[in-house]
Amino acid sequence: MASSGKLRVGEAIIDLLVREYELDTVFGIPGVHNIELFRGLHSSGVRVVAPRHEQGAGFMADGWSIATGKPGVCALISGPGLTNAITPIAQAYHDSRPMLVLASTTPTNALGKKFGPLHDLDDQSAVVCTVTAFSETVTDPNQLPQLIERAWNVFTSSRPRPVHIAIPTDVLEQFVEPFTRVTIASTQTLPSESDIQRAAQLLAAAKRPMIIAGGGAIKAGDTLARIATTIDSPIVLTGNAKGVVPSSHPLCAGSSLVIPRIQDEIEQSDVVLVAGSELSDADLYNGGRALNFSGKVIRIDIDAEQMQRRTSPEISLQGDSLVTLNALDQELNRLGVSSANSGTARATNLRMSARAGVRQDLLPWLDAMEQVIPEGTTVALDSTQLAYAAHTVMSCNTSRSWLAPFGFGTLGCALPMAIGAAIADSTKPVLAIAGDGGWLFTVAEMAAAIDEGVDIVVVLWDNRGYAQIRESFDDVHAPRMGVDVSSHDPTAIARGFGWNAVDVTTIEAFSIVLAEAFEHRGAHFIRISVS
Repeated sequence: MASSGKLRVGEAIIDLLVREYELDTVFGIPGVHNIELFRGLHSSGVRVVAPRHEQGAGFMADGWSIATGKPGVCALISGPGLTNAITPIAQAYHDSRPMLVLASTTPTNALGKKFGPLHDLDDQSAVVCTVTAFSETVTDPNQLPQLIERAWNVFTSSRPRPVHIAIPTDVLEQFVEPFTRVTIASTQTLPSESDIQRAAQLLAAAKRPMIIAGGGAIKAGDTLARIATTIDSPIVLTGNAKGVVPSSHPLCAGSSLVIPRIQDEIEQSDVVLVAGSELSDADLYNGGRALNFSGKVIRIDIDAEQMQRRTSPEISLQGDSLVTLNALDQELNRLGVSSANSGTARATNLRMSARAGVRQDLLPWLDAMEQVIPEGTTVALDSTQLAYAAHTVMSCNTSRSWLAPFGFGTLGCALPMAIGAAIADSTKPVLAIAGDGGWLFTVAEMAAAIDEGVDIVVVLWDNRGYAQIRESFDDVHAPRMGVDVSSHDPTAIARGFGWNAVDVTTIEAFSIVLAEAFEHRGAHFIRISVS
């Protein structure tokens, strides 16, 4: 029995997170090893979302995090619970998103001893350290307040990442006084005033400027738009930056960095401002080739090491994108810059190039969606052909409303990420675009969607297998193997989970049923059957 006022460690963790960090939602599956965490959740009033697989928990937390801007929280069991969730943890890591992973682990006296306890991992931290900002195993409960504060400093930094904390089962069961928040001072790197001045002067003198904005600039949309207007420059967005500058803005060229014609235009620009983008292979999707800038590059990034990767910038501005861009905007105003560089015409041409650069047979389906889906819809994408094209050509006027596995290229994430986003904000319409292959990875989460009562529309692009991979085999004249798979009867599967499900084969029918789905609450599944 506990002394008056004391809590079990599992309860104390949840109490601290609720009281000091505004925790209100947790994703996870209970097990015999994390009961104490769930005991704390039960008494806290926190919404607990139970997926059907820990991979689903991670993807839901990631989708919730994108929609809210706050860290998604997972409560997992040791061993398979954690290993099942590594893929979504890695996805969040590669896309620089916050996620707190709380996992039970082997009792303290058995850590690393190879005694063979249930769900044993010799070293959880070693398993996940490469896809987290840090991973710690707690043997002393007094470590926890400092670790949680350290995690929140990561989450609120300019480059958030997942954090993993493993707590042995015997530690979770100990009684402690309620935790007190520990404050750890954080510092912010700022570029020098002279470098800001040099960058502003370079942009002011540009005759054919270009701006590239990545996910690191997600809070800086208004400032980016002002700078673009001042220097009359198109803005090209990476996948993670879709919506940061509205598609309706005349200088926005959309999330079109993957299009070769647009990469050519960037390479021919005399000055390129890159804000919050790694310019990674996943951003460019051009066979691993780095951009060959003929002009001068100004690069803004929180990571000093990142500045020199894939570029040799003329000016490196290390700092938070919003803070740095605000300083740059102020300096351009002080200089009284007002350029005329045909920015609007160039942006229009780039948008046309983006539309011409995707598979043309997909455009009528995308146009139908564009005409039907309500303004402000949150869209979750899987790794599938229709989704790739949708991301490039469909409009978006709100940041944090397009969810996709940009940095990791994960299959199966669209459905659970959409569920997470729907839980984050039940007032927003939610659409998931998935392929028949990837959808099967997490199909069980259709049951979770019904249990949670979310309003969601899933569009399934059913081309009878892993079509993108199938085409890759064909491109190199390799015999097809393992790519012509079938989900057999997806619509029947969806109905079996309690969804409203229909098949369509024509664009006309698709437009009608999609509009009807958004008009009615509940879970709706639309299968597009294509040859």
